[in-house]
Amino acid sequence: MAILRLNFYAQTLGMYTNVLVHIPSFNQGFELEKSLDELYPANMKFQTLWLLHGGSDDDSLFQNCTNVMRYAGENKLAVVVPCDYNASYTDFPRGAKYFTYIAEELWDFMMANFPLSDKREDNFVAGNSMGGGGATKMALTYPERFAAAVLLSGGGVPRPVKPEPGKGPFVRHMAFRERMKALGWPMPTLPKDVERVNLHDLLLNAIAEGKKMPKFFITCGEEDEIAYDSAKSAAEYMPTLGLDVYSEFLPGYKHEWDFWDLSLRKAIYEWLPLKRTHIIEE
Repeated sequence: MAILRLNFYAQTLGMYTNVLVHIPSFNQGFELEKSLDELYPANMKFQTLWLLHGGSDDDSLFQNCTNVMRYAGENKLAVVVPCDYNASYTDFPRGAKYFTYIAEELWDFMMANFPLSDKREDNFVAGNSMGGGGATKMALTYPERFAAAVLLSGGGVPRPVKPEPGKGPFVRHMAFRERMKALGWPMPTLPKDVERVNLHDLLLNAIAEGKKMPKFFITCGEEDEIAYDSAKSAAEYMPTLGLDVYSEFLPGYKHEWDFWDLSLRKAIYEWLPLKRTHIIEE
């Protein structure tokens, strides 16, 4: 496998930023008898997983804490992991435009410079925790780009009503945030004048416009006090709107890398419609 650490100046951020990129290459376990022409044909493209990290993480954590790059390499899948810092994949009105950067500028940059297919059937978005919210936002804003979205213990999933303080399926999540802040931990928090996109409205508008929606995979550990309630709520609600949703909730797992590694392995080997080979574009 080929792992690249990119650093480039993003216009929409107004600064240099990091991107971790995996491009499939020669696999000695499966391709020993192939010639170089067979390994690297002209006009070769790859399917791509756009993978969004969680709060307080960066682009390095998926490589450091999971085997996703190995899984992707064995299945000829490119992976792009941008760095969002703690911006919740949101545009700031007087500063960096994090969502626009990842959804538009990075997409254009990668398509222009790497052998990635731009076809809907060849692109998937996924994320853990805060990145799950970003992946949902990407999938609902650009459903024409993505065949599937994988939400790993996702924060920020479509819900029919805004939760009241101390009520609804998000009490434990808010209690966790308040406990961490009381201990002095700088929780990812947007400025008060930055309004989060209402994912439920985004979903309803996309459906009303007749857009073809991606398939959603919602997965969470049953012992996850941060995301379980909201993930369960979304898994039950989204199918009532006609969405194709697969959900899996596993006992014994919390908000942790062991669970996300397991879920990414399942996504790549079982769930996503992968071709498991390069694509030749005419």
